[in-house]
Amino acid sequence: MRPFTRLVWKEARELLRPRYILPILLLPLIFVGMGQGFSGVEAQLGQEPTVGVVDRDDGQYGDVVVATLDDESTLAHRTANGSVETAMNETTAAGGSAVVEIPENFTERIEAGERGRVHLYTSVESVSIVGIASSAQVEELLSQSAHNVTVAVTGATEAQLDPIEREHTTYVKGRQLSAPPGVVSTAFTSQFIFVPVIIMLAIVFSGQMVMNSMASETEHKTLETLLSMPVERRSIVAAKLVGGSVVGLIATALYTGGIAFSNLSIGEVGGNSALTLGAGDYVLIGVSLFFTLVGTLAVALCLGLFADSQQGAQMLLLPLSGLAIVPMFATMFTDVDVLGPAAKGVLLAIPFTHPIIAPKRLLFDDRGLVLAGIGYEIVFALAAVWLAVKLFESDRPITGNAGWLDRLIRLVQQ
Repeated sequence: MRPFTRLVWKEARELLRPRYILPILLLPLIFVGMGQGFSGVEAQLGQEPTVGVVDRDDGQYGDVVVATLDDESTLAHRTANGSVETAMNETTAAGGSAVVEIPENFTERIEAGERGRVHLYTSVESVSIVGIASSAQVEELLSQSAHNVTVAVTGATEAQLDPIEREHTTYVKGRQLSAPPGVVSTAFTSQFIFVPVIIMLAIVFSGQMVMNSMASETEHKTLETLLSMPVERRSIVAAKLVGGSVVGLIATALYTGGIAFSNLSIGEVGGNSALTLGAGDYVLIGVSLFFTLVGTLAVALCLGLFADSQQGAQMLLLPLSGLAIVPMFATMFTDVDVLGPAAKGVLLAIPFTHPIIAPKRLLFDDRGLVLAGIGYEIVFALAAVWLAVKLFESDRPITGNAGWLDRLIRLVQQ
């Protein structure tokens, strides 16, 4: 086996240790799990709610409310004179969480020109999205009941009560969607909120992996032994980067697969997907993420030379993490196009921005900025590799001195 191949195998074996590789393997699983969880929440909220009703009113409008609840939900319990506590117990046992009590003067108040009153008893055992939202479904049932009572009292038709029929066309970056703006906004929020987070964590974990490996070599004096071998230092740098790139390629495949599994798309009201990513789009996302990871590994390799311990490596990782966190938050709450020239320039100058914005850009067939970002990431990766080679060829790995740069970085570690 050639020396260079041995070095590559050494670096890959070092970086593929469980303590380094497990966070990378777990992130896509977490991403897929969160996507499936939200799909399950939407499916569960789409089901009919289960409620109970205590109807103490013997009038016609009380019957309208009960009929509405019976049509729009599953009645787990219905009584005229029973207790609310018994109704709640039977309803919760059937999987429901709310009981509607209609008082005995409900119809009389409406006939007297007053507002009828109902009492809604809700039991929230699960403090979660499903627990709160399922309770809110009963409020929608009461709104529908109020509508039906209005029809019964006034004799008005649906057209008279709601004379305006709405049709929605929403333009998003020039693309026409047959959906209300709220539907589009909800789709973006639910599907794209975690993509920047996952990509940011991928960048941070990859940098942490290499920096911890370099710090461990420095701490255990194995780097000096490696540099004393009859191998060019460029070959050592290349081996470390190739080994790290193999791990980065695995991480890229896992993260891109997780994003593809979540099936990012924006659907129309009719259920047809108006905007969706194709196979070529996922390839571009993977390429963008891969070159970003290569650049991150090279930068982490440079910073790792200045880490005297693994604790020092964690401190040096903070600036790198900060550069990844900034575009994550920026793209979650705004769009690059609406920023001013200065803010937009700063954001696009950060290499980590481009894989984060790539899925949303490709969803609207905006490949120009994505391809330009890939080109920028390649330049960034080459520059980081060049810097790593220069640092390894300097006296820093042997003497531990890099002039003013060394003093600045040691100040950061302190």
